[in-house]
This record gives sequence, structure tokens and C-alpha cells, in this order.
Amino acid sequence: MMGRIHLVRKQSDDSGKVESGSIPEIVARAGAEKAAAEPTAAVRTWISPLAGGTPIRFGGGAIDGLPEILRNLKPDRVFIISDQRVFQLHGAALLQLLSADFAPEIVLIPEGEGEKKISNLEWLCQQLFERGITKSSVVVNFGGGVVLNIGGLAASLVYRGVRFVQIPTTLMAQSDVIVSNKQGINFAGGKNRLGVFSTPVAAVADSRFIRTEPFRQLRAAAVEYCKNAVLLGGVHYDEALRFFSVKETFSPAQLDRLIDNSLAQKFEIARLDPLEKSLGLMLEYGHTVGHALEWLSQGRLLHGEAVYHGMNVAGQLAQHMGILSAEEHKKQSLLLSRLVGIPSIPNDISVGQILSSVQRDNKKVGKGMAFILLKAVGEVHLHEGSVLTPVCEYQLNRVMLEYWDALL
Repeated sequence: MMGRIHLVRKQSDDSGKVESGSIPEIVARAGAEKAAAEPTAAVRTWISPLAGGTPIRFGGGAIDGLPEILRNLKPDRVFIISDQRVFQLHGAALLQLLSADFAPEIVLIPEGEGEKKISNLEWLCQQLFERGITKSSVVVNFGGGVVLNIGGLAASLVYRGVRFVQIPTTLMAQSDVIVSNKQGINFAGGKNRLGVFSTPVAAVADSRFIRTEPFRQLRAAAVEYCKNAVLLGGVHYDEALRFFSVKETFSPAQLDRLIDNSLAQKFEIARLDPLEKSLGLMLEYGHTVGHALEWLSQGRLLHGEAVYHGMNVAGQLAQHMGILSAEEHKKQSLLLSRLVGIPSIPNDISVGQILSSVQRDNKKVGKGMAFILLKAVGEVHLHEGSVLTPVCEYQLNRVMLEYWDALL
């Protein structure tokens, strides 16, 4: 059986060219040649410690198990949500894999963080209804974090929830996004301000997909790995220091190892808080200023690049407040310095803009700003039993001005 693409939603500015057609045509255009085989990590399945216990299948070749996963779910219809870039790169292989058992409906959404918005969510839900989705259907989200977030939210809202499978195709999504039940979109001038907690029935992370990613995106994804290493400390921190070098490449074996280590880190933290609402919030370290920078940069900073700067600000802030010693701060800085070439903050973004954006952060409590701060590498500061520490605007303003001066 073969599916077909029904609709492709254009980018917001309608400038992007859209390719559509029957699946056989797209398969033909994609070509039948395969890259030379490279050694890959063995496929394994770990059960997520988060609520719902999603089975996460990962390793080179993990996608080959998708038909069996779907057969066991016995869907009346399968819907694939992706974006044009991912589908052009990997869609033909996915459809060939499913062709013996399924004729999936395919809907392609616009690419990019700026497209994770309510108008695209509404459009996507409308397409699912028009194409006949039922409570017995399964949605397969196939792409990076944007596709997984908006597709997961759409599946969670339709009929108050239909089953969905996450198939991340980027290093950021494979190593970070899939160990979370958070599904959401950006709204009202801020990141992830609308969303739900909803558990995918399965996740499949095939490391072969990420070999087409540019180095900049791989390096940005590695920031989250460094963040988790700083949060956990000990062997995780030591391993992260050993892992990075200045060369602008990652071998397939290194990428497999990075995914393994990242999932192990995330699982260790997730076990502390299966509901992701208390201690699990430590994973937002660096994200308060990071989300503001990502939002204000309008795509000029990738998520991981923005979090890199957010971690630096959080480290300086904790030291300024007397929470983090200079020695421990240097340990964080040492690890982050291994990520050579992270772009600087665009010079048209002001400290005032960042302060305003931080006030809309999704961790905001009461009238103050809330930050995750370190007491030491491997130890998160607790304020009245919470990982969220209130910070006054004056303190943040002073630290950010110092950080800006250092960047100039």
C-alpha cells in the first residue's frame, strides 16, 4: 500500500516552494541509492521513567521496528505529520518501510521554531478531522522538535487525545525532546506558553537520520548534553569533558555515544520526578534567558545556542548572589568553552528586551522571575524546597550587562 500527500501548509510568508505529489513520484525523485553502510550502535529499547512509561527504541536501524509497533496498535488509519525538508530527506524511506501494511495520510507543516504557533496548530487539527481521523487512529510525528511538539499537541487535543508515536530526526529531538511528555506551542510573545502533558505510545530514535544534519545544529544540540552533565556532575561531567574537541565534526560512533549518554542523563533526572513538575524542572537550567534569546532572535540563534548563553548568565547570576562559588562556576565555564564557535547574541537585542521577555517565561511564579541556579556542579540550589529561585530584576539586569560587556 502507498499513501499520498493531501496538503502542505506553506511558510507564514508564503515564500517557500512546496513540493507535493503521489508517493511513487516522490520515491522516484528521492532515488534508490543508499549511503555506504557505517557501523551503528545496537538497537535497544528503554522504558521512560516518566508517567506513562513510553518505550523508547533507539540506535542505528531502530526505525525498522516501526511497522511492528503500528501493527500492534491496530490503527484504522495512520497519519504522518512532518515538514517539507525532513520529508524530502527521509520520507521516501519511511513510506517504503510502511508500504506493506499501511497507506498513511501525510500532512506537512511549515518548518522552523517560528511556525510553532496557534494558527498552524488549528490548521493541522482541521486537516486531521477533514482526512477522517478517529479515536482508533495513530498519529506519527516525524521530524525535529517543532514537529514533535506541535504534532504531539494536535494528537492530544483531537477527540481529547488520540495515540501518537514520536520519531525524532534531529540530534536535539533524539537526545532531549523524546524524554518528555510536554507537548506545546509558542503563544503571546513567549515560548511553550500553551500545551499539555501527554504520553506518546512509543518513540523511535534512529541515529542514521541525524547524519544529514549540519554541524552547527549538532553542536547546538550538544549544549543540552553539557547542561545535563553540569546538573548531574560526577562521572557525567567528566565524560562530557572527555567527549568534546575543537574539530568541527562528529563521527557516527560519537553521535551514537552522545545519544546514549544523553538518554542516560535524562533518565536519571526523570526518575526524580516522573510528572515533570517539581525536581524535573531543573532540566530548564539556562532556559529562562535562553528562551528569551531564542524568541527575540527570530531564528538567528538555535535553541541550544540560546541555552548556552542562558547557562552562562545563570552561572554568573548564581555567583553574584553568593549561591555558586567562583571555583564551581569555572567548572561550568570550562565545559561550555569546549563548544567552540557558538554564535554571539545578535547586537540588536537589548538587555531591556530580554528582561521584558523573561517576565513572560513559562516558569514565572507570582510577580517575580524564577531561575534554576546551581549551588555546585552536580547540585541544584533549592529555595524553600523548590528548584525555582526568585530573582529580582535589578540582579538580572546587572549580570546581563556584565555578560554583554564581556561579549563585546
